[in-house]
Amino acid sequence: MDRLDRRLLDLVQSHLPLTERPYEGLGLSLGLSEEEMLSRLQRLKAEGLLRQIGAIFDSSRLGYQSTLAAFEVEPAALDRAARRLNEHPGISHNYARRHRYNLWFTLTLPGSKDLETETARLAAEVKAKDSLYLPALAIFKIGVRLKFSEENEEGALEGPVWARSEASAAAIEPLSPLEIRTVRALQADLPLVPRPFQSLANQARMEEGELLNLARRFLQEGVMRRFAATLHHQRAGFLFNFLTLWRVADDLVAELGRRMAAVEAVSHCYQRYTYPHWPYPLYAMFHAQTKEEADAILKSLIEATGLSDCLVLETIKEYKKERFQYFQEGNDGPQI
Repeated sequence: MDRLDRRLLDLVQSHLPLTERPYEGLGLSLGLSEEEMLSRLQRLKAEGLLRQIGAIFDSSRLGYQSTLAAFEVEPAALDRAARRLNEHPGISHNYARRHRYNLWFTLTLPGSKDLETETARLAAEVKAKDSLYLPALAIFKIGVRLKFSEENEEGALEGPVWARSEASAAAIEPLSPLEIRTVRALQADLPLVPRPFQSLANQARMEEGELLNLARRFLQEGVMRRFAATLHHQRAGFLFNFLTLWRVADDLVAELGRRMAAVEAVSHCYQRYTYPHWPYPLYAMFHAQTKEEADAILKSLIEATGLSDCLVLETIKEYKKERFQYFQEGNDGPQI
């Protein structure tokens, strides 16, 4: 990658203009023509760095619910269990991590379904020895940004930060049929052509302007967290992925969660359920290119919070990583 590739990857992870010619607008910020911008993106996708460009939605605002779960699986059965879980359309991320609880995944279901019951069913299905059901109680930060360049404007890579309680989220208004068609269209991989939203609008039986107006409204109202690219982080050189779990008093979680979320390298930061044998309410994830960089990030988290009692779980295998598809046939929690 050259200097412009690195700047481009930084920017396209942050946002893509919701306009008729988004690649032209993105190119202007880097001094590139629309044709040059498309050529670079096509090459980065062909090389396997660029995973997808599309909408990243807030599940709860669409009437869905999600949880993190961890299973203890016999090491010899780990790959087989992961393959079974991957068949479930509600599971979008699935990893092996170095711990007794060695299989970690996210599960998303419509609000009418029971997440805990489905998690327990899956544990029985894959013959897990033990399991942890770990829904979020508060979100402090969510949004992966793999930083490649120091040249972009300050703040361009900052992820959205909330201190929002999942339990106290405002009542969700059901989406109209038109809004559901818009969500379906926007979660597709955006084509690398001059007017990509035109083809999405055609598939959704809408006008291009209508689709873009709704997309901008979704973004303004927080239904859509951002419209941006996701990358294959390992192919981009970020070989180390760590989930850190922190033991902290309940009355300090919110303050220390905000401090942890302010560390640039942190991509996700949550408060989650605890159990007597699992006393870790604060979760933070980060990616690094080297072990030395990972150690430095962990040190910065300790310095930012004053905490030191934590588990550091290294991701050792990625079984599944994709965006959940909302309002798709079969994504209402079918049996596997």
